[in-house]
Amino acid sequence: MPDDSTIENRVYLFKDLAAVFVRSAASSLASPDDDERARALEALAELARIACVVADSEEASPDRVYELVLGSEGDDDED
Repeated sequence: MPDDSTIENRVYLFKDLAAVFVRSAASSLASPDDDERARALEALAELARIACVVADSEEASPDRVYELVLGSEGDDDED
């Protein structure tokens, strides 16, 4: 389990990323089209994953963080 400071970093990073996304994708998030709304929610969920990867990877190189964000390696890390 991540320590409190890592969890706090996740929250702050996601808050900032999500705020920008919600402002730019508000119409998609509120769309009457189920598929469009689902894509927007999936993008928001991906931002949450990215915030976790970045917050948990402070010791990693930029290239390693890139790989982790893309899901190139290490997806079997289920807790």
